[in-house]
Amino acid sequence: MEAALEKALAGEGYFAFPGVLLVRGPDAFSFLQGQATRDLRRLSPPAGTLFLNHRGQIEEAATVFLHPEGFLLAPWGTLEGLRARLRRYIVFDQVELVELPLYRLLHADGREEVAQSGEGAHPAGLYPLYALLKGLPLLADIRGELPQSVGLLHLVDYGKGCYVGQEIMARLEGKEVHHRPVGLRGLAPSQGAPFDLLLEGRKVGEAKRVVETPWGVLGFAVVRQEVPLKAVLEGGGGRFQVEAWPFEEAAWSGRRSSG
Repeated sequence: MEAALEKALAGEGYFAFPGVLLVRGPDAFSFLQGQATRDLRRLSPPAGTLFLNHRGQIEEAATVFLHPEGFLLAPWGTLEGLRARLRRYIVFDQVELVELPLYRLLHADGREEVAQSGEGAHPAGLYPLYALLKGLPLLADIRGELPQSVGLLHLVDYGKGCYVGQEIMARLEGKEVHHRPVGLRGLAPSQGAPFDLLLEGRKVGEAKRVVETPWGVLGFAVVRQEVPLKAVLEGGGGRFQVEAWPFEEAAWSGRRSSG
C-alpha cells in the first residue's frame, strides 16, 4: 500500500471507480444543462461539474464525458446517489438514465478517462488519503457546502442560464463567502471527524476529515475566513494547526511520523 501511495504521489498510475451513468434521450442536453453548474455548450470534456440544491449547496458531483447518445456522468460519490439526484428532477423530460458497467479512471497526473476495466489500478482504499494529500475533494466532505466555501468555484459557469441553485450562485457572484477550505495538522490526539472546530472557545468551522497518515495526523476542514494559517484550533478532543489546502508538498514529503 505504501509503495502504491508513493507512486500515486509521484504522478504514476491511476485510480478506478466503477459505474458510469449515461444520460440520453431527446431532452438529454436541455435536462442536464438545467441541472449541472457547468455550461455544456462550452464544456470541453472530460470536466467536473456539481449538482446543487435550491440553496446553492452541493448535493452531488461528477465528471462529464461526451457520448454518441448523450453524456456520460462518472460520479464522485455513488452511482445510486447521482441517479437518485437526477431522477428527482425528471418530470416531462424525455430523458433516460442508464447505468453502464464502465470505470472512471483518474490518473495521478490529472487525466481522466472512461474504460471497460479498472484492472491495474491503485488500491481503492488508498484514494481517500491520496485525495487528502493532493487537495482533491471527496463528495462526503463537501456535500452540503457552497462551492465557494470548499474551493470549487471553478466548477460553476456564470451566465449559463437557469439551473438548480443558480439564483444563489448569482447572488454570491463576486462576493466573499464566510468560509474557506483548509488543511489540518494534528497536534494532540482527537476523535474521528466530523466535529466542530473552536478558536478561543468560539466555533469557527468544522473538521470534515481527520486521518492518521505516514506523516502524522492530517485533515480537511472548512473554517471562517478570518481564521489565519498556523492558528491552533480545538475540537473532537484534540488540537490542530491550520495549514494551506491543498497541502504544500513539504507537509507529506520527507516528514514521516516517528510513530
